[in-house]
Amino acid sequence: MNSSESENPLDVRDVPPWTIKSTNSCLRYHRNSRVNSETFCPATFDNIMCWPPAEGGETLKQPCPPFKGIDPSKFAFKSCSEDGRWSGKTEDDFSRPQGFTNYSNCFLPVMKDLLEKLGTPEERKLKFTIAEGTRTMELIGWSISLLSLLLSLFIFFHFKKLQNHRTRIHRNLFFAMLIQVVVRLTVYADQAIVRRPDTSPNKPGIDNTPVLCEAFYTMIEYGRTCMFMWMFIEGLYLNNLVSVPFFQGPVSYKIYYLLGWGLPLLMTALWAGVTAVYHQTQCWWGYSFTPYYWVLEGPRFTVIAVNILFLLNILRILIKKLRGPQAQESPRETAKVKKSVRAALVLLPLLGITNSFNMMTSPVHRSPLEFGLWSYSTTFLRSCQGLFVCCIYCFFNDEVKRTLRHFWKRRMAARRGCRRRSNRSTSLFDNPSLLDAARRQSSVAARLRTSLDSQITIAPLGRRRQPSAAGIPAGAATAGSSSPNGTCL
Repeated sequence: MNSSESENPLDVRDVPPWTIKSTNSCLRYHRNSRVNSETFCPATFDNIMCWPPAEGGETLKQPCPPFKGIDPSKFAFKSCSEDGRWSGKTEDDFSRPQGFTNYSNCFLPVMKDLLEKLGTPEERKLKFTIAEGTRTMELIGWSISLLSLLLSLFIFFHFKKLQNHRTRIHRNLFFAMLIQVVVRLTVYADQAIVRRPDTSPNKPGIDNTPVLCEAFYTMIEYGRTCMFMWMFIEGLYLNNLVSVPFFQGPVSYKIYYLLGWGLPLLMTALWAGVTAVYHQTQCWWGYSFTPYYWVLEGPRFTVIAVNILFLLNILRILIKKLRGPQAQESPRETAKVKKSVRAALVLLPLLGITNSFNMMTSPVHRSPLEFGLWSYSTTFLRSCQGLFVCCIYCFFNDEVKRTLRHFWKRRMAARRGCRRRSNRSTSLFDNPSLLDAARRQSSVAARLRTSLDSQITIAPLGRRRQPSAAGIPAGAATAGSSSPNGTCL
C-alpha cells in the first residue's frame, strides 16, 4: 500500500465521512455510486469513516476526522487491490473484508508517541479498557466530593459559632475545589450525552464548540491552581500557629485573597494566552504534554515543596514539645500534643502532596498491570480529595462535632417541649368541665376589670384609688392574657 500512496489518489469530499456510523448506513449512502470497472471494491465502513467504492488498483484518500489528537488538515488512505478486495497492512493480507485504513498521517506527534508507548494491539486494548474504568471511578469520586463540599460549606455558613479565621481559610479552599469539581462534572456529563451511539454526529457539545471548550478547560486549570494556593495558605497559617509567624500582627485576608485568587488568575491567563498562540489544536488537545503547561505546573510544584517544609517544621516543633518538661508533668498536655502530631501527619495528603502523583508522566509504556495500578490509585486520590479535605477539616473536626451535637440536642428538646404543650392544650379543650370553668373565670375577670376602670376614672386626679388585690380572685387578672414563650412548628 505504501507504493500505491505515491500515485494520484482519488479525492472524495462530498460529505464528511466520519458522520456515517455503520456499514448499512455507508452502503445506503453509496448505493447509487458507480465505478468504471467490473473489478471494484464495494463501499465499506472501517469503524471510523465510511469509504465509497473504488476501482481495482486505486487508492482513496479522505480528510482525517476532527477528533482529539487528530490533525484534520491531513489525509487518511485506503487501497483497493487489483482483484477487487480492500488491501490489508500487507499486500497478501485480505483477512478483513473492510481491509486496512492508513491513519498514520492523521495523528499529532503527541498522539503518535503515545500510541507507540502503548505497546502491542492487545496491550492497547487492555489499557483502553482500564482508562474506561478509571473514568467511571472518576465520575463517582467527583460526585462524592461535590456532595461533601456542599455539605461542609453549608455547615460552616449556617453555624456562626464555626465562623473564625481558620474556617474562613477552609471555606475558600472548599470553593476552589468546588470550581474544579463542578466544571469537570459538567464536561463529563456533556461528553456522555454527545457521544451516545444514538446521538446525531453533528450535535454540538463542549468538546466540539470552539472557544467554549477552551474556556471550560481554562476554568478547570484556574480552579486547580487556586486549590494549590489555598493549600499553601493552609500550611502557612498552621505554621504560623506553632512557630514564629512570617507576618506579624493580625491576619491580613487581603494578602490571602491576592495569593489564593488573584495570583492564580494571572498565571492561568498567561498560560491560556501562550497555549492559544502556540498550541492550535482542537480544544487544546494534549496541552498537558506541552512545555507551556509548566507555566502552571512550576508554581504548583513549588507550593508542594514549601508545604513539605512547613509540615516538617510543624512536626519538629510538636515533637520538641513532647520531649519538654511540660509533657512529663501534664499527661493531658502530652495527649493533646500527640493528637496534634497525628493531625499534622494527616495533613500530608491535604497540602497537595498527593497531587504530585498526577503531575508525573503516565506509565503507559509499562505493563497493563502497572498501568492499571497507577491509574486507579491516582484517580482515586485526585477525584476523592474533596471528600478527604472535608472529613479532616469539617466532618471529623471536634469543634464541628460539638456544634452539631449541641444543635441536635436543642432541636430534640424543643420538639419534646412542643409535644408537652400540645398535650396540655388538647386535654383542656377536650374536657367540658375545665372549659366551662375557664370561661367563667374569664367572664369574672372581665367584669372586675370594667368596674376598676370606672372607679379610677371617677376618682379625683390627686387621689386616684388603687384597686385592692384582695378583691380579685386568684388567677383572674391573668386569665386569658398569658401567651406561650415559644411557638411550636
